Amino acid sequence: MKKFIFKLETVLNVKERREEQLKHELMKLQALKIREEQLLGEVKEKRTYISRQKSDENKKGTDIQNLIHFEQYLGVLLKKIDDTQKSIKVLEEKADIKRVEVVEASREKKVFEKLKEKQFGEFQRIVIQNEQKVLDEMAVTRFNRKEQKSY
Repeated sequence: MKKFIFKLETVLNVKERREEQLKHELMKLQALKIREEQLLGEVKEKRTYISRQKSDENKKGTDIQNLIHFEQYLGVLLKKIDDTQKSIKVLEEKADIKRVEVVEASREKKVFEKLKEKQFGEFQRIVIQNEQKVLDEMAVTRFNRKEQKSY
């Protein structure tokens, strides 16, 4: 009996590898986004801490140089927060695009998997049909032999 061979197996393998590669890229983007969100949280905490420090220093009556230093540092932190938020938004957009690519690659792979299943089902049907023909031929041959012996 012949073994089932799917002629498009290499194409299916390529589709599977492409899907896995895209999933891996998506995971990297999600990890980068998580890191950026953590950084954003840290910078916001630092800004809150510096704002409290500035307020405390202002209540104590500090010199203008310290207040200018606090304001400049808070400005730098605000810029960093804004940049990080923009970076997160860009990463989200890239991740959304990558998700669409993963879904499309998965669909393409499933098309080939269904084709393989369909061809395998047809192969099994033909194998069963051929086996049935062989069994029928054997039964006819036995019957003919018994008929010939009875004469």
